[in-house]
Amino acid sequence: MTSAEPVTWVLNLDAEDELSHPGAHTPTAVMKARVEALLPKLAGLILPGDQLIWPGDQSVDPSLIGRAWCPTRWALSQMERAGVRLPRAPGMEVLRRVNHRRFCHELGQALPGAGYAENAAQVAALLVGECLLKRPLGYAGRGRRKVRAGEVSAADQAWIDASLREGDGLQVEPFVQREVDCGLHGWLEEDGSCTWGQPTEQVVDANGAWVSTSLASQLSAQELAALRGEAARVAAALHAAGYFGPFGVDAFRWRESGLPRFQPRCEINARYSMGWAVGMGEFRPPR
Repeated sequence: MTSAEPVTWVLNLDAEDELSHPGAHTPTAVMKARVEALLPKLAGLILPGDQLIWPGDQSVDPSLIGRAWCPTRWALSQMERAGVRLPRAPGMEVLRRVNHRRFCHELGQALPGAGYAENAAQVAALLVGECLLKRPLGYAGRGRRKVRAGEVSAADQAWIDASLREGDGLQVEPFVQREVDCGLHGWLEEDGSCTWGQPTEQVVDANGAWVSTSLASQLSAQELAALRGEAARVAAALHAAGYFGPFGVDAFRWRESGLPRFQPRCEINARYSMGWAVGMGEFRPPR
């Protein structure tokens, strides 16, 4: 069942920052300005009649229900403060677990040579050639560093040590030249049923941050089948973990020895994402 009734949004695009650090959370002024600058690109997600709780300080209609980019504790508190109806949402521990890169790792590493390191020795063992290191709750191209085996600088080592200090580990994977970045979005119900969108292709910058999304046009039938199959596995795993709501699975095509290879799952985003509305088209989640 879908509905186009207006909602009130908390666009906490920094949700991973809150999930990374237990305790009180307050978005920075820089983050608020960044989200405000992205509002025009979120027009497909924020419909006419929808209202904003954050960013912004406008009065909102208390009869509406709240909706968050990711329903963290801080996002729900903003809805409570505004007096709007709270949505049903997974708990913080569930949100942290399913957005953590270890959750993606536990479904299997699809990129040859990739692995999840829990300590410095495991990082060193996985470092072969040029690698990309990713912190467990990074987003928008943040929390990643390119490192070459045998050329780890003092700054690189300090970054690795700081990343491992809290015991959350690091994703370590070979750095490959991507040809096509793509993804599939869905809405997962509490009973495990799922509404699927159309496959999308993303343009990202050199740091991995999102630039734009369009419907997929470059993927082969085999790649589309692999993406859909992997997304179905992810949906089942999310449901088993207690998650429900919006999610997306990122994938990419790359080349090895001149031959195309497909990585059907490189990221799991158990939240909304910048390309969600493109992929989901006219679908509007139940209020």
